[in-house]
Amino acid sequence: GARGVGEYRKSVQAFLKKLYVNAPRLAERYRPELVIAASGYPYDFFCAQRIARLPRGKTVFELREPWAEQRREKYAAEDSRINQCIAEYATGYALRGADAVVSFLQKGEEYCREKGITPAGLTTLPMPAPPQAAPKPLREEDAAALRVLREKYPVVAAYTGQLNARRLPELLVGAVGNLREQGVAAVIAGNGGYKQLLRRMVRENGWENILLLDAQSEGRQQTLYQSADLLYYGDDRRCDAKYGGCAPFLLRLMQNGKPLLTATHSAENAAQKAGCAIAAGEVTQRGVEEALLQFISLNGEGRAALGRHAADAVRTTHAAAQVARDYRSALLRLWV
Repeated sequence: GARGVGEYRKSVQAFLKKLYVNAPRLAERYRPELVIAASGYPYDFFCAQRIARLPRGKTVFELREPWAEQRREKYAAEDSRINQCIAEYATGYALRGADAVVSFLQKGEEYCREKGITPAGLTTLPMPAPPQAAPKPLREEDAAALRVLREKYPVVAAYTGQLNARRLPELLVGAVGNLREQGVAAVIAGNGGYKQLLRRMVRENGWENILLLDAQSEGRQQTLYQSADLLYYGDDRRCDAKYGGCAPFLLRLMQNGKPLLTATHSAENAAQKAGCAIAAGEVTQRGVEEALLQFISLNGEGRAALGRHAADAVRTTHAAAQVARDYRSALLRLWV
């Protein structure tokens, strides 16, 4: 399909070809002392190095995720062995060739060590919290439906992210459906084929405690999160489990100061490290159900403490200004 690995690769190749061809012009115009390859994929580094070398500048590579491993997991049926080898080579080349490596992968040093690579000037930094959209009022009909739900059920969980298989919405729907008698409900916003699957689940089981809304703007989504008692964050990626993935979206959720319920294969994510999440013991409907029961058992202060931990971590560990200062210090060491 249009979103498969083939189309993705064509798009990347077209961009990189233009960038590589125009490298001399860019180098001549800007005469950079430093070029940072900061995208999610490693192929950018070849262009960054070419631009930097012409005016004798330096290069930095940002390690954000186990990229080659992600490709293998995401496109297991589509990607060829040779393309997987190229991805591995590109990652290794960038890690070996950069004058400095800044890792937002929390176990980036371990990742490099297992590949037999000792990067120059490796610095590990926490991911900075991204800017957050200003909350906007919900559509009148959505706000009314949410009020009715809240009147009936004391605990409302909000699903977060796009409605797709990776975010595991069906685990939340099944778990909440089974906990109707315990006073738990869920609100899920989104469109697409996956919503039709969820709607069928809800209809066939007669679950009146699950509210399905249309997709919301980012500002309205913020209002939806603020209205909930906890936020559900699912991620079925296994390649992040070992090294801890870079998840700006999770940090955006933490800015709401709400408890999180996480269904992930990794204990290294920002929410669990901040102590603001109740983690499903296993990434199954039963695991999510048990985590919800654990949340129900908390008193008001226990729930508020989880929310405070989220807000505190965003304000301290993941404060953009502090991460920027630490990043700058790492860059200045290149000229010491």
